Amino acid sequence: MSKRDLIIFFTLSFMWSLSFIFYRVGVPEFGALSFASLRLVFAGLTMLVFVLLNPKNREGIRENYKVLAIVGLFSAAIPFVLFSFSAQSVNAGVLAVLNASVPMMSGFIASTFFNDKLSKKQILGLVIGIVGVVVLMSEHLFSGHGQGSGLLPMGYALLACVGYATGANITKNYLQDLSPIAITAGSLIIASLVMLPIVVYEFPYGKSISLKAWLSVICIGVFSTAIALIFMNQLIKSIGAMRATSITLVIPIFAIVFGYVLLGEALDIGAIIGSIVILIGTYLSLNLSFKKPAD
Repeated sequence: MSKRDLIIFFTLSFMWSLSFIFYRVGVPEFGALSFASLRLVFAGLTMLVFVLLNPKNREGIRENYKVLAIVGLFSAAIPFVLFSFSAQSVNAGVLAVLNASVPMMSGFIASTFFNDKLSKKQILGLVIGIVGVVVLMSEHLFSGHGQGSGLLPMGYALLACVGYATGANITKNYLQDLSPIAITAGSLIIASLVMLPIVVYEFPYGKSISLKAWLSVICIGVFSTAIALIFMNQLIKSIGAMRATSITLVIPIFAIVFGYVLLGEALDIGAIIGSIVILIGTYLSLNLSFKKPAD
C-alpha cells in the first residue's frame, strides 16, 4: 500500500465514520425517510456533475441502467432508509460496528450465490462476527425491552448491511466492465430519482430545521456518500477489493470516539466487548494479508 493509498484509506475512514454522526444529528429533525431521501438527492446531484463532464460515463450508464438501478436500491436507497430509522435510537458507534459486518455478509453471499469459496479462516471469522453481534445486542435480546428500544433498530442496521453486501456482489459480478465513477454515478442518480417523490411527500414542511441539521444532510450526501464512494472505488482499483473493504475495521473506532466526544454518547462494557469481537471476526473473514505485493 503506497503512502497515497494510506492517506485515502484513513481519509475515507474519517468521512464514513462521520456519516453516523450526521445520522444522529439530522434524523431527529428531518425524520428518517426525509433524511435518507435528501441524502440521496444531494449525492445524486453531486454525481450528475461527473456524468455531464464525461460522455463515456453517460454511455455506460445507458447500457447498464437496469443493473445500476438494482445496485442503487440495494447499496443506497434501502440501506440509507434503514440506517436512518436505526439512528433514531442506536448510538453512532454501535451503528458503525454493525456496519463492520458488511464484509462478513458479502463473503457469505459470494460463497452461497456466486460460488466464491471461503477459506476456513474466513468461515471462522463469520462465526465469530455473528457471536459479536449477539453480544452487542444481548442487553436488548434478554432484557425484554428490545421491541421498543434497541433490538429492532439494530435489526434495521443489519438489514442495511445485507443490502450493502448484496449490492457489492452484484457490482462485482455484473458491472466489471464499467468504470467506478460510472457505477457510482449511475446507481446514485437512479436511486435519487426513486427517492425524490419521498422527499417531496415526507419533508417536514412548516417545521423549523436548524442549520446544523441542514449541514448534516448536505455533508452526508456530498462528502460521506458521493465523494466517499469515488475514493472507495479508487482504493479498490489500487489495492484490491478485499484489502479496501478492511476500512470497515477502522470506521467504528472513529465513530465511537466521535459519538463520545461530539454527541456525549455513553460507552458500556457490552458495546465495547461486542465491538472487539465483531472486529476480530471481520478481520478473519477478510483473510487479509499485509505482505508487500509482488511487482
